[in-house]
Amino acid sequence: MKEAKYLSLIPNIRPTNYQLNIIVGSILGDGNLSYAPRSRNAYYREHFCQQQYEYRLWKCTQLKDLGFKINKNNTLQSISHPIFSNLYEKFYIDNRKTITYNNIKFLNDAVGLACFYMDDCSLVISKNKKPNITVNPIITLYTLNFYEKENIILQEHIYKTFNVKFNLKEHPDGKKYILTIGKREEVFNFTDIVKPYACQISCMDYKWNIDKRIIEECKKDNRINLSNFYNRKFLSYTNDDISKIIDLKNNGYSDREIANKLNRSYWGIVWKIRDLKKKDKI
Repeated sequence: MKEAKYLSLIPNIRPTNYQLNIIVGSILGDGNLSYAPRSRNAYYREHFCQQQYEYRLWKCTQLKDLGFKINKNNTLQSISHPIFSNLYEKFYIDNRKTITYNNIKFLNDAVGLACFYMDDCSLVISKNKKPNITVNPIITLYTLNFYEKENIILQEHIYKTFNVKFNLKEHPDGKKYILTIGKREEVFNFTDIVKPYACQISCMDYKWNIDKRIIEECKKDNRINLSNFYNRKFLSYTNDDISKIIDLKNNGYSDREIANKLNRSYWGIVWKIRDLKKKDKI
């Protein structure tokens, strides 16, 4: 009788794939799954600083119907529920957050990658030390909580799923490995993926707005030469690119086929097509 009553009180909630990706991306980043004392089911939580309140509020809004809320001590937290117990079993081995070939498959939507990036990763504008100073953006995923093999699993999955190639790099801290991108084309492919979500959150502007970051660097050092930096076709969609996208889409080409034809990232094309649809151009 007590068991039946207990089960009847469990809320009937089910995350969409979009919501599940926010949770999974956050588990890989700042989020944790845990069991409260005497609780049968796990719950999700993440602590944050006040400067990132807007970002956590955005997350909370996306996940509100799953019982998420922000507590007074700057913690985003869910209710205890079998959904989170199931995720705990998949992402924790011997009480340690772990990446496996099986659980990483849940990271299959751009919003999940964006949340992982906004949680625990960075965009740095590097400068060389030559007389003719140039700049280059570098993306780093701070995967120091994961061993080398886990980083390789994540690296392979991101390339296979999102067509962005990260490099495995040794680091003195944590479990000694991080993932980075230094190739300019790959950096812009990556920001194409995360921008549609990060641009909704003003405090995350510094993590995707490369143009703004470079302008800030130029203000600090007027020796920086940008003549070659913006002389790249991949940096923006030309009118000819847009015409080709519209023509190909209207002729039945898939988003992936269009991406391959234009040598663009798949997710960049997905979001460009959505933008064109909003403007009634497709």
